[in-house]
Amino acid sequence: MRPSLYTLILLTSLCCAPISAQNARVSIGKRAGLIPKSCEGVVPASIDPIDIAALVKEAYCKGDGDMLTEYTYVMNSVGRQIDKKGQTKEVSTTYEVFIPTLKSGTHGRGILVVTSRNGVPVAADELEQAQLEAGKRLEKAEEKNANEKPSAPETAPEVKGMFPLGMYTQTSSNKHSAFGKSASAGLTIHTFLKTCELTFARREQHEGRETLIFNFKPRPGAEFAENEKYIAQLSGEIWIDAQDRIVVRLVGRPTLSASSQAPPAVYVEMMRLPEGVWLPRIIRINGADYQKLFDGITWETTSIFSNFKRFSTEIKDVKINSDGKP
Repeated sequence: MRPSLYTLILLTSLCCAPISAQNARVSIGKRAGLIPKSCEGVVPASIDPIDIAALVKEAYCKGDGDMLTEYTYVMNSVGRQIDKKGQTKEVSTTYEVFIPTLKSGTHGRGILVVTSRNGVPVAADELEQAQLEAGKRLEKAEEKNANEKPSAPETAPEVKGMFPLGMYTQTSSNKHSAFGKSASAGLTIHTFLKTCELTFARREQHEGRETLIFNFKPRPGAEFAENEKYIAQLSGEIWIDAQDRIVVRLVGRPTLSASSQAPPAVYVEMMRLPEGVWLPRIIRINGADYQKLFDGITWETTSIFSNFKRFSTEIKDVKINSDGKP
């Protein structure tokens, strides 16, 4: 099982050496067909008793959507670093994220407008100018996309299977140095579902919904991409919504120090929108507290998402907005 190019989004690409140099980038694509390859032939899994293997396949499929192509949202990107004296430094940038209209089978980049830095709103004239520039960039991106040749669908139209209910994202924290060396840590729920063994732990109510909670550990011999090799050193919990069969939380800590009181090394939390779509709420890669875990990433990056809105009308707003408001 492997996510398609058109189901992945690079949410944060942070250059934090020093940590004050913080940037974000969003790349996203729209699927060519309705049903992704991961959902082909998938049927509802039993949860009484729990068929873990079938449930993992279903949870993988349910998060393999491309729904973020339909939304604008707010992303607060927070960086935290601990220096040699034990002092903590934290910086944050809040963005409005606008996605250009994409044809099926094409991909593009989100347009980001900075609305605040370290909790301080940007000046009204600066925000107005940024919004006007964002509108122009959106128009150019949509013109370019209109001329792109779509990719072929992953599955034939007649193939039967499930439809995703949400979108797991692929996030990375990157470091580039003046000496040509680089480091990267990647995080996506799909990799954990593909490479880890799950053991049922308990059932809980989470935000009024029944949730199945599993302990995870990497399978012996599991292979990881270079920027995901840290997963071999983790264990933790994966929470799956009992009704929608989608991962709603992932918490991972180094196995040798996996106390529930220790801060997570990786953390993902999803939110369910009123229309039933699951999208990210929090994504965290914590190299600040685990400075030897992520191959040179020694800071924590946290992305917090809010204010999801169907994107088509919002793009029109940003193109014509001239009153300095977000």
